[in-house]
Amino acid sequence: MTRGAFVLCVAATAAAFTACAADGTLVLRASGTNLSVQVQGSDKDDWHLETAAGLEGWAGMPAFGTLLSGGADAPWRSAGDALAPRRMFRAVKTAGLYDDTLLRTINLTFTQGNWQTLLASGRLTGSNTVCSLAMDNGTFVPGAGARYKGNTSYTGMGGTPPVKKSINIEVDFTNEAWRVMGYKTLNLNNAYTDETIMREPLYFTVMNRYAVCPKGSFAKLFINNEYWGVYSFAQQENNQLVKEWCPSDNGDRWRAPNAAGGGGFSSGVSALMYLGTNVASYKTRYELKAQNSSNPWAHLVHATDVLNNTPTNELRERVEDVLAVDRWLWFLAIGNIFADSDSYYHKGADYGFYYEPESGRIHPIEHDGNESLMPADVNLTPVQGATNTNRPVLYRLLGNSELRQRYLAHMRTVLDESFNPSVLIPIVDRFSALTYTAIEQDTRKGYTMTAYNTDLASLKTFIGNRHKFLTNHVELRPLAPTIAAVNPPVNPVAGETPVVTAHVITNGSSGLGSVWLYHRGASYGRFAWARMYDDGAHGDGAAGDGVFGASVSNYAAGTTVRYYVEARGSNPARAAAFSPPRAEEATHSYRVGMPVATNTDLVINELMADNETVIADPQGEYDDWIELRNITDHAVTLAGRWLSDDPDNPRKWQFPAETTIAPNGCLLVWADEAGSGVPGLHANFKISKSGEQIIFCDTDANANAQLDAVTFGPQYKDISYGRTSDSGDAWDFMIPTPGAPNY
Repeated sequence: MTRGAFVLCVAATAAAFTACAADGTLVLRASGTNLSVQVQGSDKDDWHLETAAGLEGWAGMPAFGTLLSGGADAPWRSAGDALAPRRMFRAVKTAGLYDDTLLRTINLTFTQGNWQTLLASGRLTGSNTVCSLAMDNGTFVPGAGARYKGNTSYTGMGGTPPVKKSINIEVDFTNEAWRVMGYKTLNLNNAYTDETIMREPLYFTVMNRYAVCPKGSFAKLFINNEYWGVYSFAQQENNQLVKEWCPSDNGDRWRAPNAAGGGGFSSGVSALMYLGTNVASYKTRYELKAQNSSNPWAHLVHATDVLNNTPTNELRERVEDVLAVDRWLWFLAIGNIFADSDSYYHKGADYGFYYEPESGRIHPIEHDGNESLMPADVNLTPVQGATNTNRPVLYRLLGNSELRQRYLAHMRTVLDESFNPSVLIPIVDRFSALTYTAIEQDTRKGYTMTAYNTDLASLKTFIGNRHKFLTNHVELRPLAPTIAAVNPPVNPVAGETPVVTAHVITNGSSGLGSVWLYHRGASYGRFAWARMYDDGAHGDGAAGDGVFGASVSNYAAGTTVRYYVEARGSNPARAAAFSPPRAEEATHSYRVGMPVATNTDLVINELMADNETVIADPQGEYDDWIELRNITDHAVTLAGRWLSDDPDNPRKWQFPAETTIAPNGCLLVWADEAGSGVPGLHANFKISKSGEQIIFCDTDANANAQLDAVTFGPQYKDISYGRTSDSGDAWDFMIPTPGAPNY
């Protein structure tokens, strides 16, 4: 299977069958001669149905399409003849709403006779017109909202507006809870001037692998059961998109609209130029789309100040604090490769960006892709905008030689992996096969199929010529070293100084200038960096063997360390290569282990994972509890120590600073997910009565060494699990005294 995973399988006969798996439940039901199928599971998923005579030779059922899952009221669909010979069925999950192997069908139904006038008015006012929305996978929304959208794609060029209009659909218009497969906003773009209708889906499909970008696919639209043609089906640029790429959507998000504030596309007023300290200057140039902080404009002003006014010799270090630099370089590189004229390099506008509060940095967001891959831009230089002071992200970042080579390395990666004829043209052919008949049947498209075939050939020619131009361009010709292998630390534990090594070799006459290690202890934020050496003194083997090593920071136990390696050539360009090639979006990683203390003054003594009547906490609730015992004859402080139920996250809940246990005494912690509470100690997790592990570890200063741990199996109601002696390691079930732990 190329999509989803095998999840459900059941044999069909004239009776009813149900089969369960982690992702859902497949239900087959016979009614007379009809066999119907339903999938119960997440309403964010839909499914293909496949059939076979046995457990091999599975074949799809194209006429079946896809089927949305959900609760007990999820849609049903016929799966054939219930009296046919015995056969097997399985459901295979699609890649989601924007699965680009599917041509979705959407039907909007309006009861208003003047719905087109209302949608046109809504484009200017932002108001919606109520309609029902149905999809071919069984989705039904009785009260969505719709309006026309777009600028040139709406008005057209030369005074001839297109008949097909781009449409924005708010699924949650009349009910905040309504979603279509997890999404609350849908975009149907008419792909104006693109006869193939695939430039935007093609661009988004590639860019989504490397940078913050909507997903793109295709949909057929029916309005009041009348066919309106094929559309580019693009994910909305909103906070849902942000959450897919960032740790949360708790930050502020803007859009830089076309030529905001005047000046035309030659202006830089919406391109993150510094406009002074008066926020009013920024409010006329940027649209604040989502606000979560008290003063979002201060973040924007500060970022533009650092970007534009930092001295050149300080920029590389300081700009990382305000911009997600590597994401901007990927974003800019892919926009250039695809010659996207709706882009930063061309307009200094028509893009989005997001302030991430967790890191304090601004991230770019791709907005619009319908004007990419245009033949006139086939020879666009790969560093377009690098000398334009009105494009400060390009001008300042590419003005730094190291970042310029990082940008060019990202270009080489995209040209090698995605934007080359051997990879991209088969996707073009697949998209064409998927949509050709539906486009042919579209009477509102405004062009002939001869024009379609001409544009399709032009698109393929562009891909070949653009790839050839870029790979032969003087900026991209210098060869970078080859990173043959990268090796993580061996069984790293907290308190040690682990070493990462990399085997790097020269590439032709390019030479090898330097090797660098980048690492961070979170899934977001800037990376720290250190130079790697081939000297035999950095855990890299023998000097001169091409194996480079560098130490990594001493991260806390349970931390997943993300890291990557950069090798720079000794040629004049200092051409760079990365491992993994998609860094920083993709990285290597390792987890920091937890050392085990050689002795301890406290132990986990007893626990109860299903407390219903035995003992109530100070708030009167019967919660899970964990008991610690002091096995010394002196008082012990727990300040800074940790308790957890997750070996991968031993630093889950920290004891308050004032916590102590008396000599030979016990202490009760309520595992109720509260995290805090007065009176009593309340951990931020519960205990599973089906069994798990409890870990008690030391302070950060003591490398979070494991002081004690207990692994337990299924538990019984109102029965605790504890040590059979004060100092022994044997554990057994115990019947505690009602109203108190079994001391």
